[in-house]
Amino acid sequence: MNKSQRISINKESLEDNHIKVKLEQDVDFFEFMSLKIDTKEFYENFNANYGVLVGRVVANEGVGIPNARISIFIPLQEEDENDNTIVNLYPYKTPRDRNRDGKRYNLLPRVSTINPEDNTIQPKQAFGSFPIKPEIVTNPSFMKVYKKYYKYTTTTNNVGDYMIFGVPTGIQTVHLSVDITDIGDYSMTPAAMVTNLGYSDNLFTDNNTRIKPSEDLDDLPHIETQEISVDIIPFWGDTENFEIGITRQDFRIRARLMNTFTIFGTVFTDGTNHMWGNNASKGRLHHLYERRNLEHLELTSKRIGKITEKIYYYPNTVTDDELITIQETDPNGNRMLLLDPSEYSVFKRDGDFVVIVNCNRRKVITDEFGDEQVVDDSSTAGVFTEFKGFMTLEYTIDDLPMDFQGEIGGRTIRPLRMRVKIPQKSQERESHAMYAPNPNAVTTNNAKWRHEHFTFKAQNIYSIAKFNPVVKNVYSSISRPSFNSNIGFFDDSDDADVVNHPKDDANFNSGILLSEISDTTDTGEEETDTNILIGELPHNCVVSEKGFSGRKAFGANWLNFAIYLPQVGYLSPTTTSTRFNNSKTNTMFAYEARRIGGNDTVFEANNNPFIRNNIPLAAGQINTAWFGRSDLHWTDFIETPKNVLTELLKVDRKGFDSTYLNTITGFDGDVVSLIEEKFKSARTGANSVPLPLLSIRGSGSASGRFNGTPNGAFDTKVYIYRGLNTADCLRYLEELNII
Repeated sequence: MNKSQRISINKESLEDNHIKVKLEQDVDFFEFMSLKIDTKEFYENFNANYGVLVGRVVANEGVGIPNARISIFIPLQEEDENDNTIVNLYPYKTPRDRNRDGKRYNLLPRVSTINPEDNTIQPKQAFGSFPIKPEIVTNPSFMKVYKKYYKYTTTTNNVGDYMIFGVPTGIQTVHLSVDITDIGDYSMTPAAMVTNLGYSDNLFTDNNTRIKPSEDLDDLPHIETQEISVDIIPFWGDTENFEIGITRQDFRIRARLMNTFTIFGTVFTDGTNHMWGNNASKGRLHHLYERRNLEHLELTSKRIGKITEKIYYYPNTVTDDELITIQETDPNGNRMLLLDPSEYSVFKRDGDFVVIVNCNRRKVITDEFGDEQVVDDSSTAGVFTEFKGFMTLEYTIDDLPMDFQGEIGGRTIRPLRMRVKIPQKSQERESHAMYAPNPNAVTTNNAKWRHEHFTFKAQNIYSIAKFNPVVKNVYSSISRPSFNSNIGFFDDSDDADVVNHPKDDANFNSGILLSEISDTTDTGEEETDTNILIGELPHNCVVSEKGFSGRKAFGANWLNFAIYLPQVGYLSPTTTSTRFNNSKTNTMFAYEARRIGGNDTVFEANNNPFIRNNIPLAAGQINTAWFGRSDLHWTDFIETPKNVLTELLKVDRKGFDSTYLNTITGFDGDVVSLIEEKFKSARTGANSVPLPLLSIRGSGSASGRFNGTPNGAFDTKVYIYRGLNTADCLRYLEELNII
C-alpha cells in the first residue's frame, strides 16, 4: 500500500515563503495543497542544488484559477545575442522587453487550438506569443528556445495550484500570464466584462462579443501579467536531518471575477393574418379550433422577430430552506425580484436570442486542499455558482403586430398571442387557471405555477424546450356542450375535445405544425422563395386526413431549442351571450374560459385571461393574461454541453431528430447519448414519462408516442429545431463567440 505524508503549507503560516519539513523515510508520496510528489523523483538527487516552487493563483480573495501560466524567467544569454534564429523568437533580457511584434514576454498561446474534450476553440482570441506544442515539436528553432528558456514553465491545475520542480536556487523572477477569458470554469465573456467588470465598450468589437486587437498586452482588458522576485531554497536543505525545503509563491489576479451562465434559443409564431379561430357564419365551438387561412399550417406563413424576455429570480436573502415552503409563505411571489436588463447581457436578432446572466447564490472559495468550500453569501471572498429563477418570453404587439379580426356566429373574434413561462409543468387539474371554479384551488395553483423555477449552474449553457400540444374539437352543431371542469376540456359526447392526437384533421387540430415545405402553395401557385426552405421542422407523424394526405407534421411532443407561440382567436368577453358554454377561445390555450359572476355574464374583476389583468405574476409585477395553460404547455430549460453544441454545428439541416445524427459520418456517438440524456423527450418509459395529460380519455393519448399513435409505444427520439427562415440559434452562438 502506498503511504503518503501530507504537509500543511498554508500561506499565512509560512515565514519568508519557505517551509522545511522532516520527511519520513518510508513514504511514497509527499502531498501538499492539491499537489503530490512521488518520492522516487527526488531520492536519486540526494544532495540537491535545486528547489521546488509551489503556489496558487487566486482571484476574489480565495478562488483558485485554472489555466494560469507560470514560469521562471530566464534572460537572453550573452552567447545567444547574435543568433538571429533565437533572438527573433526570444529577445527578452527582461520580462518587459518586446519582441518584433511589439509583444512583451508572456506565456499565452500565439494561436488558438481545438480543445479535444469539447471541440471548442481555446482561447477564443489568441494574443500571446508562446508557441503551441505542434510548433515546438516540428520546428527546431522553437524546440531549441523552448528547452533553454522555457524549461521551468507550467500551468495551474483545475483548482489553481502549480508546481515547478528543479528550479535553480537563489533569487529568481517568477512570471504569471493569465487570460481571464480562458480560465476554465471561471472564464469571463467579453459581454460579461462590460456588464459586470465595468470595462469600456471601446475595448471591444462586434457588439461586445470580441476583444479589440492590440499588440500591446497592457491594452488588452482580459490579459494580466505579473512578475515577483522569489528566493528559492534548496529542496534538500539539510542532508543530516533529512529535511526538505519548499518555496511557495502565490499570485492574486486583479480582476474581480463573476460567474455567469448562458441561455439561448429560437422562437417563432403565426403569420400577420393567421390564428387558430376562423370566420364562420354559424356560432359553433368547432370554429375556435379551425385554422384561419388556407396557408396557416405552412411554415411559409410563420414569422419571427426580436423576442421580449423577462427574468425573475430569488435573491440570496431567500434561503434554500425557505424555498421548500415558499409557495405557502409567499403565494404571490413578492420575495422574488425582476432582473434589470442592465444587469445581464442580451443579444437578439429575428427569431434567436442569447442572454448571459450573473450567478448570485452559493458562494464558494478554494480551501487548502483544493476543495470547494461554501462561504456566506455576504462574504467579500469567493464567487457565486448558482442562480434560481424563471424566464418569460413573448412577442409583444410592438414586436409583431396583430391588427386583424373576424366573426364567428356574428360575434367578433380577435387574436391573442400566447406567451410562455419557463419552466412550467402543472399536473392535471392544477393549471394556473385564474378562472377555475374553486377560488382556493386558484390560489394554490397560481402559487405553484409562479414559484416553479430552475437552478442554473455557473458556466453552463442552457437552451429551452417546450411540449407542443394539439387539441381538436369534434364537429357538431352544439353551441353549448358539456364542459369537464376537472380537466378543463369540452366533454360532450358529440362535441368533445381530442387532446394530443397529432394525426387528426390538421384543419381543426389547433397547434399542429406541418414540417415539410411544399413546392406549391395551397392555391397551386409555385413557391418561388427558395430561401424559406431552410425552415424545415422535424416531424413525428404524418397527417392523412382532409386534403393533407402524406404531409409530415409535428405535434404532441417536446421540441428542443425552439418554442412556437401560437396565435389564438378569442371572442369578445363583454358579450352576454351564453353560446359556446361561455367559451372565449379554444382549450389548447385556455384551461377554462367560463366566465363567473352575476348571471354568468362577466369575468370576475381584473380576472380576464384575454386582456391585461391585475393578477400577480411575481416580483410585484402583475398581468397573467396570454400565458398558455400550464398543464398542457410544459416548458423547461435543458443543459447543453459545449461539445454537444459544437458537434451539432456539423448537422446540415435546421430540424432533425436524434436518429438522424447516427446517419452522419463521423458524428460522435457519445454526443448522441448526451443529447438523449439531457434533452427533453419521451425516452424515460411508461412509468415516468415527462408528458402532460398523458391519458385523460378512453380513446387514449398520443402524447409522445411513435408516429402519433394513441396508446402506442413511447417515442425514443429527441426532436431539435434550430430556427425558422433566417434564424439559427446554434450559428448565433458561434457568431457571438460563445462556442
